[in-house]
Amino acid sequence: MRALFATAVLFTALGLAPARAQVPVIDNANLAKAQQIASDTKSILTADQQIMQFTQKTLAAVTGDRSSQAQGSLAQMALGGGFTMAQAPSLGSVISGGALSFAGMGSGSQNIVSTLINGLQLVQTITGLANGQSHAVDTAYKNSVNVAATLSGLINSTQSAVQTRSQAFTQGGQQIGSAQDLKGSVDQNTQVQIQTGQTVNELNGVVNNAAAAANQANLDRIAAESSAARAMKFTQ
Repeated sequence: MRALFATAVLFTALGLAPARAQVPVIDNANLAKAQQIASDTKSILTADQQIMQFTQKTLAAVTGDRSSQAQGSLAQMALGGGFTMAQAPSLGSVISGGALSFAGMGSGSQNIVSTLINGLQLVQTITGLANGQSHAVDTAYKNSVNVAATLSGLINSTQSAVQTRSQAFTQGGQQIGSAQDLKGSVDQNTQVQIQTGQTVNELNGVVNNAAAAANQANLDRIAAESSAARAMKFTQ
């Protein structure tokens, strides 16, 4: 007992406190806060992973090649794989005296034109001139026959093309809404716009041919007036 007292006195004299064992202390408030932070961090990481997944899906939906979804029936709507005005023979060439041509027309159109011309039993010349002699009226007559024949073939070919195009539009319309993502839908819409432009271009070709046919009537009238004036001209 005296020894313990002496030791305590010694530590006190030296300014030292007797050693005490460290006892672990749990701070419940700090522990709860740390657990909350860990839970929030995990939620944030999970949300970040989901955002990354959605971002990757969005990127895949707006990029990449979707040409296969914009082809097929959609790419055949305007022309339909049939006759196009780009294949039509040039009326300008026919009006200018060029040979009658059925290039680009279907065999059905050629048969219809041949039957039409043979059925009309047209004469070869209006003036009756022969032996290589030519007359403006005969030239205008021949050109009018060729223009009428060409237009008959174009009308038949165009009617067939309209039927084929209608079927192609119906088949193409069935693909609308089948795209797997936004990029495919945009590419399909772009293809539809292209086909619309080609359809309008076909219409322009038809209108041009109609204008050329109307101009032939003017040429015939001019030729007739010229012939009448020549016949009435006094010659010695």
